[in-house]
Amino acid sequence: MKKMPICAILLALIILLTFSHSAFPAGKTLRIAMLLWRGETKAEQGFKDGLKALGYSVDYIIRNAGQERKELRRILNDEISPELNELDYVYTFGTTVSKMTKLFIHDKVPQLFNIVASPLEAGLVQNMRKTGGNISGVTHIIPVSAQIEAVFNVMQFNRLGLLFNSREKNSMIQRERLHHAAKEFYFEVVDLRSPPEMDMLKMNLQKLIDKSVVVDAVYLPSDSFLISSAKLIGAQLRTAKIKSIGSVKAFIDNGALIGVVPDYYEMGRAVATIVDRHQKGEMLQDIPVCQGYRTKKPILMINKTTSDILNFDIPEELLRKAIIVN
Repeated sequence: MKKMPICAILLALIILLTFSHSAFPAGKTLRIAMLLWRGETKAEQGFKDGLKALGYSVDYIIRNAGQERKELRRILNDEISPELNELDYVYTFGTTVSKMTKLFIHDKVPQLFNIVASPLEAGLVQNMRKTGGNISGVTHIIPVSAQIEAVFNVMQFNRLGLLFNSREKNSMIQRERLHHAAKEFYFEVVDLRSPPEMDMLKMNLQKLIDKSVVVDAVYLPSDSFLISSAKLIGAQLRTAKIKSIGSVKAFIDNGALIGVVPDYYEMGRAVATIVDRHQKGEMLQDIPVCQGYRTKKPILMINKTTSDILNFDIPEELLRKAIIVN
């Protein structure tokens, strides 16, 4: 039996080291641009911690658009474009950032989206199982009907107010789904259109306080503008003595009464596993979009201070399985 020449063995080792990212995940420092909409959240911390736990060394380039499309365009043109050839991934937070980035990088760099309510409807992917491009990610959204069903067991309502940002695609999608749930559970949705312009959010909150708009409760969808205004919304709804259903943790933390919410930190860790699969040889287009609520059980949260203010009696069974915040 002929022995393999030593030069052939060395060449094979060089090829292995060059192309096998999966065997040596810590052997290369990944360069990842993180494009954010409203600053770093628990999702980004989960992503970083997840990659670290998986053994990856990462050089992060973090840019925040501050909820301004114009600033996001500037970041993409002036700061990301010159770096594209040096990046291993672009991580994007939210629907607006993810859509604009996808159009800009056009599959030139692997894109990882996170905290996107409806990737299919937003046009980020062609299919939830086969994305159809150099992209994959995590949707954090819990089906609106599931949220309503969980809350409906302990809090009845006939008229449900909806604060929504008509400028945001994901907010409009959730509005459509809430109207669909209303037919299933037999309640009326009272639309309270609240984009950032002309202080319309404050105007609608005032209408709820002075009872020029009468509802039994208010639903708060996952939308960056509304989430950034969560403290104001929580305080005003307490003043109005109106029950509220929050779709994300930030709303309950800031005064909304109750919600079945996703764990942002775990969503970030889920994105890290997508990187790991990609580094081990899978194409992003073959990695299904992760539906976060299936990966990690949603959290039932109740704001105790708000429940006291509203004299809302929390059933003992609910208290045992809920996370209580003040």
